[in-house]
Amino acid sequence: MRLFKEKLAWVAPIAVILIIALFSLNLFAQGDPKVKNLPIALITSDEGSHVDAVKEAIEQMSKGIEGEEPMLAFSSEKEADIEELFAQKEYYAALVIPEGYNDAVQNAMTSNTSATLKIYINQGFNMTGANFAKTALNGLVTQISDQYSTNLIGQLGDQQIDANQASVLVHPVVSEEKVFNAITTATANGSAPTLLAVPAWVGALIGGFIVFLATSSILKKEMLTRKQTLRLMSGQLLFGVIIALFSGFTVATLAQIAGINMPSYFLVAFFVSFAAFCFYLLVSAITAWIGKPAITLFMVVMLLGMGVLMTPQEMLPSFFVNFIRPWVPIRFASEGLREIFYFGSGFYTGESFNTILGIGIAGLLIFLLSIFKPVRTKTSSK
Repeated sequence: MRLFKEKLAWVAPIAVILIIALFSLNLFAQGDPKVKNLPIALITSDEGSHVDAVKEAIEQMSKGIEGEEPMLAFSSEKEADIEELFAQKEYYAALVIPEGYNDAVQNAMTSNTSATLKIYINQGFNMTGANFAKTALNGLVTQISDQYSTNLIGQLGDQQIDANQASVLVHPVVSEEKVFNAITTATANGSAPTLLAVPAWVGALIGGFIVFLATSSILKKEMLTRKQTLRLMSGQLLFGVIIALFSGFTVATLAQIAGINMPSYFLVAFFVSFAAFCFYLLVSAITAWIGKPAITLFMVVMLLGMGVLMTPQEMLPSFFVNFIRPWVPIRFASEGLREIFYFGSGFYTGESFNTILGIGIAGLLIFLLSIFKPVRTKTSSK
């Protein structure tokens, strides 16, 4: 058959393999995530032998198993600083040894009251990471409680106890949870920021590429002077503003219709528009220099990035942390929206805003410099 002799036909199965391989790379990121060094704050407001027992249990937990890195990485902090540290996304959770804990453990059976270890959860940082930290810390408290329970049962022997003492005997140490930067209801279990950020990237990608094709069509039809080219580029930028505003307000409107609990319709709309415009500048800059292959490049970036957007970096393989995560622009839009949704931020979201703005400025400069790119001219032979 003639088709089997065509080299282009054999490109199809190779292309399919490459595309599937790109999609499947995310399996390595999310297939079997292993938590390593999830940052946890340790707040110690008491002292004594029972406090030291908690610290020993933490030290054992911090050693890891069979030479592997530990799941949790504890750092000592002050309780007065914890809200600011949570706002800066330094920790997923905190274990608090409150004042009076040592005496509470010592007198648990006589006071008929269990001692309490507090667990603070920075839920807005990342739902997955915060839930894992909460589960691990509750497991640590249960382990400590079980050790005391075994010792107390051995000390009591056949001694008769009442119902209140029995409750304390089974659970001499209990946990008390407090949530910071809570994931609000109707925000897709904390996924809303990412779900709203992705359309900003897709809108910028599609819009930028279509405007690039329209511009290329004009340039092919006629030779433009540098001044005319600059006007054409100004038109591209104006279209970028229009596309960005359409993207932002469409996303916010659809989110509102879907019942997403947004802190402010206009705040979300304008932030998504801002991110979309900066991404549009980046897309326009790269397409201006390398043309149509840029769309493939950006699609690859998006496909690789989907696996790292909602997963804490402590759960990702080192390859994704070092070589994929830093190069995914959507991540910064997602982090900015997370600040708005769960941390009470306004339009300026700090580091994420600065990064998106930097992407936009760099994209604008590279785009404007493309006016000096050599233009191929058609030569006619007589």
